[in-house]
Amino acid sequence: MSQDNMLIFLLDNGRYRGAIIDSTEMLRLMQEKHETGVLETFALGETYTAAGLLSSMLKGKDRMIIRFECQGPIKGISVETTAEGNVRGYLMNNPIPLSKIPESLDLSDLFGPGFLSIIKFPEGSRQSFTGQVMIEYGSIAKDLAGYYTTSENTPTAFNLSVKFNKDGSIKGAGGMFIQRLPDSEILKGGDERTAEIENALVDMDSIGDSIAEGTELSEIVFNNFKIFQPDVISERSINFSCSCNRELFETYLKGLPENDRTDLADNGPFPLKTTCHNCNTVYEFSKQELRKMFSL
Repeated sequence: MSQDNMLIFLLDNGRYRGAIIDSTEMLRLMQEKHETGVLETFALGETYTAAGLLSSMLKGKDRMIIRFECQGPIKGISVETTAEGNVRGYLMNNPIPLSKIPESLDLSDLFGPGFLSIIKFPEGSRQSFTGQVMIEYGSIAKDLAGYYTTSENTPTAFNLSVKFNKDGSIKGAGGMFIQRLPDSEILKGGDERTAEIENALVDMDSIGDSIAEGTELSEIVFNNFKIFQPDVISERSINFSCSCNRELFETYLKGLPENDRTDLADNGPFPLKTTCHNCNTVYEFSKQELRKMFSL
């Protein structure tokens, strides 16, 4: 488990809410666990950072999944976050198959046609709730902003930043998002005020570089949004943390059809290796363990 931190704040006398995250250690562990290259780390890392930010809107035992599904080489990304700030998830294609070496970290050509879904699992509810929009930009930040603005009628902007050292390791990573609260357009300047704040967010210096240089999150907020009277209201921890364990995979294997269980116990491969998509942890089962598990 890694641990970073997030500040939650209000702007413009409480008419806008936002969050800023330092996701550096979380993404370093993500890169190590998933064995991702620079391009894969960038795409998955931006989504991890966005998920960490969105955990600020959850409470109790709520969970949320950000899911991109598309026809491009990346195929998709699925990242889950909880109200406690535990983030996990994976690339559907790792490594991303490329016909040529990319000249930049622009992801637009890697997505292609597809959909962005936000799946919410409220605490105590027996069903999930899904909102979906078409992928319009092939940009994690822009497509997430588009989702909230169109699907949930909540003007939103994201700034996501992953910066690398020359050896491909992560130098600094972080992000920020800001949303206009319901009815705030009636109270103040409406769309013009929202545009001012969104422009300030998009045009600010690299958050990843600022974090790498040791700038405090609160300093980043106040330096860039001083005229909007920022008010930090809380702080949370953010982690790369997966709830998988060996017992979960044992339960899955026991649930296989009888013929499949017998075939695995007799023919292997041995050891049988099962891998968690979300954290890339491998759980191995020997022939003896399988036969005992299946009561053979």
